[in-house]
Formats: sequence, C-alpha cells, structure tokens
Amino acid sequence: MALSPSASIRRSPASSAHSLKPSSSSHHEASSSRHSEDDHSDNDVSSSSPIPLDTLVNHLLASKRSLSSMNHLLHATHLSTSARQLHEDTLVTLSRVTFLRSSILDEAAILVKLRRSLQGTYDWGKRDFKRLVEKMDEHDEELGRTMGMLRKTVVMKGLRPEGEEGQRNLLDFVDEDGVHGMREAMKKSIELLQGYQQSFDGDLLRFDTDIRTLKKSIIDSALPTASTILPPDDQEEPVDEDEDLEQTADRLLETITDHAANMALLLASLTKHFDMCVTAIRTIEGAADLARRKVATGGHSTDNVSISGVIAEQQHNPQHEDLTPQTAQDRAEMLRVVMQDAQEVEDVVQEISSLHSAIEYTHAQLSHLRTLVRTSLSNTLISHGHLQSITPRLPSYLHSSTDFLTRWTLETSTIANLLTNMSSTRDFYEGYASAYSSLLLEFERRRVVEEKIAGVWRKAGEAVGRIVEGDERAREGFREDVGEYLPEDLWEGLREGGRVRRWEVVPLRDEDGGSGEVVRVRGEKGKGKAQ
Repeated sequence: MALSPSASIRRSPASSAHSLKPSSSSHHEASSSRHSEDDHSDNDVSSSSPIPLDTLVNHLLASKRSLSSMNHLLHATHLSTSARQLHEDTLVTLSRVTFLRSSILDEAAILVKLRRSLQGTYDWGKRDFKRLVEKMDEHDEELGRTMGMLRKTVVMKGLRPEGEEGQRNLLDFVDEDGVHGMREAMKKSIELLQGYQQSFDGDLLRFDTDIRTLKKSIIDSALPTASTILPPDDQEEPVDEDEDLEQTADRLLETITDHAANMALLLASLTKHFDMCVTAIRTIEGAADLARRKVATGGHSTDNVSISGVIAEQQHNPQHEDLTPQTAQDRAEMLRVVMQDAQEVEDVVQEISSLHSAIEYTHAQLSHLRTLVRTSLSNTLISHGHLQSITPRLPSYLHSSTDFLTRWTLETSTIANLLTNMSSTRDFYEGYASAYSSLLLEFERRRVVEEKIAGVWRKAGEAVGRIVEGDERAREGFREDVGEYLPEDLWEGLREGGRVRRWEVVPLRDEDGGSGEVVRVRGEKGKGKAQ
C-alpha cells in the first residue's frame, strides 16, 4: 500500500533485504543444514508440486518491471542535490535575516524608549498647564472678589462735594485698565501654551506614524514558524513549536537524505531479487526461451533491462557464480526465496513510490521554506529602509522637545510675573478698602473736633456777651456821673457813642484749596458790623 508523503517507510531496509535478499547468516544456515537433511530435502522437493514454469517467468517479468523504480531513485537523487542547495541558500538567507532583524529590533526599541521620553515631557507639560490654569483662575477669582467688594462699598455722602449726583463706590476711584490688561495678557499666555502643546503634539504624532510604520514592516518581515511550513492537516506528527527554522531546514534535508538512502537499499533488494529470478530461469531448462517469448509477445521490449542480456551476462560473468545453485537443495532454497520475495515485490515498489512522493513533498516544503525566508529578507530590507528614513527626522523630534521646554519655561516665567502683579494689585485693593475704613474714622474724628471748636466759640460768645452787657452798664453810669463835664475831644473813646469793640467768629475755607475749615476772628469799634 502507498504511504503518505511525510510518513516513514513501511519497513526498514534491513527487513526488506531479509526477505528479498537473504542475509549471509541465513544462507550459511541453509548450507549447513543441507548435509544433515540432504536426503529428506530431496524427497521434499521431488515430492512437492514443481513450480509452474509460467509462474516463475511471470515473477521474472514482475521483478523486471519493478526495476523501473530506478527512475524514482534517479529523480530522488536529483531532488537530494537540489535540497542541499536549497538548504544552504536557506541558512545563508536566514542568517542575514536574523542579523538584520536583530539590529532593527534593537534600534526600534531605542526609538520606543525615546518616544516614551518625549511622551513624558508632553505629559509633564499637560500637568503643568493644568496647574498654571488652576493657579491663574485662583488669582483671578481672588482679585475679582476684592474688586467686587470695592464695587459694593458705596462712598459716604459726607465725603463727597455738595451737589454731586448719584452714588459712587470705591472702585470708581481706581483704574481698572491695569486689571483688564493683566487678564488679557494671561489669556494670551494660555493661547501660547496651548499652541506650544499643539506643535509638540504634532511632532509626536508624526513620530508615532513613523514608529507604527516601522512596527508594521517588522511584523510583516517576521520569520515563519516551523508549524507554518506544513499545514496542520498534513502533519502526521506534531511539530515542535520551539524548533527554529535552521533546525527545520536541517530536519527536512535529513528526511530527504534518509528517504533517498532507503530507496537505494530497496532498489538494491529488487535488483537482487531480479538477479535471483534470472538465475532461476537460467538454471531451468526451457525457462529462458519461454521468458524471451513472453517478453517478445508481451510488450516488455521497451523496458531498460534486457532479460537476454542479463542471462548472457550471468553466464559469462564469474561474479554471478555464487548465485548459481550447485545442488538440488540449493536450487530448492533459491526457488523458495524467489517465491517468497515475489509476494513482496509490489509492496516494495509501492514503498519506493511512497518514499519518492515523500521526497517530492519534503523538497516542496524546503523550497517553500526558502521562499518564506527570502520573502522575510525582502520585507526586512523594507523595514531597514523605513528605519533609515526615520533617522534624518530624529534630530527634529528631539529638538521639538527641547524647543517645547524652552518656550514653555519662558512663558511660564511671564505668567509667574503676571500672577505676582495680580497678587500685588489684589493686596493694594485690599489695602485701599482697609484705608477707606480708616478714612471714615478720620472723618468722624474731624467732625467731632469741629463740633468741639464750635462749642468753645459758642461758650466764648456767651461770656463775651455778658461782659459787653456789664461794660455797657458801666459806660452808661460813667456818662451819667461825669459825662457832662468832659469834652469829647479829650479822648477819642468819648466820641464813639460809648460802645465797646464788637467781635465775631466766622468759618473760612482753607486758603490752600483743601476741604478743611479754619476760623478767623475780626473785631470793629463802634457800631460797625463785623464781617
């Protein structure tokens, strides 16, 4: 029966040789037993039914046809030579692929580490941006609360000029343009930081695209596994997953070599069987003529082996004398071996054919392996090309990180100054609000002082009035007593109608233009009215 391409031969060459080509030990045992059982064996041969001559000739023709397996052996030899070349080419190509892939993978790992480093810088920027925005929001919110407090604080009416319309708050007396300017500057800084992030992110995306392209080419150039050489459905034995491709190539070549060697041994057994058949025909009277007639009439003349030529060669070649039986016992033993081996000729032919098919199939596997390795080499060279194309862009990717950090640091320094200014402005506004509270206390203190001064002057006026009244009574008494005796030009005071000097206290505005008031005291003699 035929064997599957990947199966081992049905039986070992030794067992085949034991059947089709008796070993020397078997032949020796047969010769030694010949003397002890000579008479008994002769009786057996003579008493047994003789082998039909036609059957013996048919076995000869069958053995002759079996020698056509030589074509399989020749083709197997050719495939073995080709397999060695495939094996050598595969190992050389595999070595190149392994070296290139190792180098590419090492550099790809460096690129991935570099990308992670750049990602760390980008992530730091995102965290710092979030922190800065939160800090700016916090400062702006605090400043906004302080300004809101100023806006809600209405200036007391008594502090404003008389006749001023509407109410004014503390915020009306400060310049808000500075605050608006700081807020606009912070918005601009935020936009700049976002622009830096977007620019850096664009460089990272381009770097990611390069790495993805390189990774895809590396995956496409991956070497096949041993299990991919032969589909699972065609595997009679499981393939070792840990087997590398070099071991696979060695195993395939070894399989082809072993199969070819087994085919040679089996063909040698068939050749030995054919020689024994020819010897049997040659030693039986009339068998050779019958064999020639069958060959002539049976269409076997096209075979590569000529029975007549082989018979003639055996007759004149001393090397074949050991095949020629010397006794009846030897002839009987030879016929027995011929008949026994004749039953196995077809199986051996089938086995040679199966081994040939297995060699063809294994050769196809080895050829397929070389194709896969060559494809892997081609794809690996493409990967190397991608790697070479990334190399000129690496400085720009590294510079993008440095440039991002530099610009980020400068802008965050500007933001820090803005935050300091906002904090200073808020502190100033809070001091302004606190000073207004002190102003109210000062205003109240001054009002109390003025009231005290007015009270003092009011009391002084009342005391002066009482003095004036007493003076008038005294003056009137003086005039009544001596007035008629004294001339008016004797003392100027006698001509003033006897009135004391009058005094008046009036409030005046500060001559420096301030809001405070001073008091000026004026006095006039006689009846003039004080101003």
